[in-house]
Amino acid sequence: MSHIVLAIGTAAITASGCVWYLPAIADLQAGDDRPRSARTAAAACVTWWACLALAGGLLLTVPAWQPAAQIALAGLVAGVLLRLRAHLQGRTERREAAVGWALIDPAPAPLPARPSPRALLGWLLVGLAVASLGAASILLSGGGPLAPRLAAAAGSAVAVSTAFLLIGLGNARRHRA
Repeated sequence: MSHIVLAIGTAAITASGCVWYLPAIADLQAGDDRPRSARTAAAACVTWWACLALAGGLLLTVPAWQPAAQIALAGLVAGVLLRLRAHLQGRTERREAAVGWALIDPAPAPLPARPSPRALLGWLLVGLAVASLGAASILLSGGGPLAPRLAAAAGSAVAVSTAFLLIGLGNARRHRA
């Protein structure tokens, strides 16, 4: 596949991602009007999309595809780390808010419901399907020895499955049955 085709595809995906990164930029510009966890989550979103856009630009200028893939992977790792930090900050903020509300209303807080297993199962199935398709495409792409392709396929399958598992857990907790 030509690098131009990959660059155009990356540009199209990046342009369609504006529904995520434009509100994230607005959260970052709001500053202290937003909670720290929301700003960190917005930084994660902007980091991922900016690295993907940079990878698309590299596909147009650099003859090899590896630098673009490395930039995209670095953005993904940075985005995941920032998102985990935002999750921990949000948990701390919710705990502090619960303590503050407990001082106002001493009634015990209800126990949170368990996540919906049906929603989690849906995310897991979609994640496994996407991971399988990605691993198969890496293995069938050819171009070089089999061992590096196996390692790349296994690594990408684990990363995609883990990402969908984390998204599914967060979604299942938000949408309780």
